[in-house]
Amino acid sequence: MRRLFGTTRGRLTLISVAILAIALVLADLAIYVAYTFAQNNELDVQLRAEVVTVAAQLSVENGQVTYAGGDLPHETPTGVAVDMAVVDENGVVTAAPGQPLRSGTLESLASAVRSTGHAISSTGIVDSQGEVRHAYAMLVLATPGLVLVASTPTGQVGRSVAGAMVLVGALSLGTLVGVGLLIHSLVGRVLSPVGSIASLAENLSERDLHRRVEVSAPDDELGQLVATFNRMLSRLEKSFNTLRRFTADASHELRAPLALMTIEVERTLGRERSSTEYRHTLKLVEAELRGMAELVERLLLLARADAGQLSATLEELDVADFLHETAARWEALAASRQLQLEVEAPDSGTAMADVGLARRILDNLMDNAAKHSPVGGKVLLRAFRESSWWVLEVVDQGPGIPPKQSERIFERFGQLDIARTRDGRAGVGLGLALSLAFAKVQGGSLRLAADQVGGAAFQLRLPAAGPGAGTTNLAEEARKI
Repeated sequence: MRRLFGTTRGRLTLISVAILAIALVLADLAIYVAYTFAQNNELDVQLRAEVVTVAAQLSVENGQVTYAGGDLPHETPTGVAVDMAVVDENGVVTAAPGQPLRSGTLESLASAVRSTGHAISSTGIVDSQGEVRHAYAMLVLATPGLVLVASTPTGQVGRSVAGAMVLVGALSLGTLVGVGLLIHSLVGRVLSPVGSIASLAENLSERDLHRRVEVSAPDDELGQLVATFNRMLSRLEKSFNTLRRFTADASHELRAPLALMTIEVERTLGRERSSTEYRHTLKLVEAELRGMAELVERLLLLARADAGQLSATLEELDVADFLHETAARWEALAASRQLQLEVEAPDSGTAMADVGLARRILDNLMDNAAKHSPVGGKVLLRAFRESSWWVLEVVDQGPGIPPKQSERIFERFGQLDIARTRDGRAGVGLGLALSLAFAKVQGGSLRLAADQVGGAAFQLRLPAAGPGAGTTNLAEEARKI
């Protein structure tokens, strides 16, 4: 029993049955009251009809009450047993032998009728044999002061009501048991998806994230639970796949320079070398170590961003000055690569941003544009206002980015085909991922413009400064992006 009602299914069944039981008890009480009232009312109607019929046939001759039908009747035409008595104004009682009501009781009923002038009904009168009776008394209009009293035992009514209530109780008990079993079965069917979810969650491992809860559920709260759980598994599967790919790519990026350094060091130590050769090997190792250090630094920054530990110090940033400053830093490099650098800055405008992080984002975008633009090509740096945002855009004239790879470029180690770069060299693939993280921590976003014809256009969106533009609002915007 404890095991049965210790489960959610058992408790829901018990609560439902308890509520139904209370409702059935109240309904049975209402039936009892209504049926008892109806039986007593029917009994009263029959007594009244009998009294009216008998009273019409009463007469007084020489001080004696006579009934046209002979002796006073002992039952109604419908077969209800009745005892009748006539009480005159002097308290003389005329009745058949064996009248169960005492003379005092009859006189009391007659006095009540004379005092009110109306017929009365009385329930709960106890006769000389201790039996409860129902009585009806009325004035005989033909003879002033004469009262006719009829009574009948109520035991038959009680037995009839008791028999009916036994039947009603049995039906209620059967209904309660049947509905309880039905509720137990229905609750089990309703909760079966929850059991499937629990079973899947219990046996799920990182190798089984492709599995889903495959149960039919209606489009309600339970269906939403199943759909939400399956969507959660999809997100976990995607996250684990990304993590596996990230780990493999990071291992590959670190293994290559380590292998190169190992080969160079082993080759150099294989025999005596001149100081020039040792210096050459050390410079090569130093270059690889710098690259590894940069890679590790970027990985640590991404880890901090994932953990929510990367913070931004927001301040007002003059958009025009920021664009011209960025162009000035890249002017020499653009000239060395025979690139035209153009700036389209607004007359005025202020954004809320972390200057250091925003600078790193634009530097990364400018570096990509310079790498992928052809000789004599143009790199455009511009800014424009969109509603409550400032959009800083870097446009190059390179080969562009295939639509199929437009999402992958923001993934970690998401490198494009090596032919995309002008010098045939591919980067590590962390620059855009870092830039996206830097943009989000400032309450902004970074995306690839979809309507660019030829080349690639990256857009950095930053919140515009103005009344009510504070750190809290920007953090809220960052969560929405």
